[in-house]
Amino acid sequence: MQVASSTVAERLRLNSFGHAYLGVGAVLIAVLFYLALAAQITQNSYDITRLQDQQRLLIAEQDQLRYQEVTLHAPAQVQQQAAQSGMQRVVPSGYVTGQPVAIDLTAPVGATANDSTPLWARALAAVVNTVGVTRDVLAASR
Repeated sequence: MQVASSTVAERLRLNSFGHAYLGVGAVLIAVLFYLALAAQITQNSYDITRLQDQQRLLIAEQDQLRYQEVTLHAPAQVQQQAAQSGMQRVVPSGYVTGQPVAIDLTAPVGATANDSTPLWARALAAVVNTVGVTRDVLAASR
């Protein structure tokens, strides 16, 4: 009985050390996992800051390029480049004069008051134009 009780006591002692080792191992694994996770978060934070700085630089460069584009296409710049290449602005020598139009836009739509064409000729012209034989019977009758 003493042999059995001594082996049981030895097993309990080993089991208590085993539990302690398991507990310390679990805590050590948790600490290592936490440290790896913290290092990854810190690295991601540095990457985000670096990318934000790079984005600010690219936006500033884009604004500078837009400004250069606008100044290159400005009228004064175009005129200066044209003068450097030998082009000259010519003052127009004259404009074509227009002739007055003899249409009264305030007159009512339809036949004019000074139309001396007989009513039967206008009716015949309307019928013939509808049929499509000629475009203007009145012009042919005059």
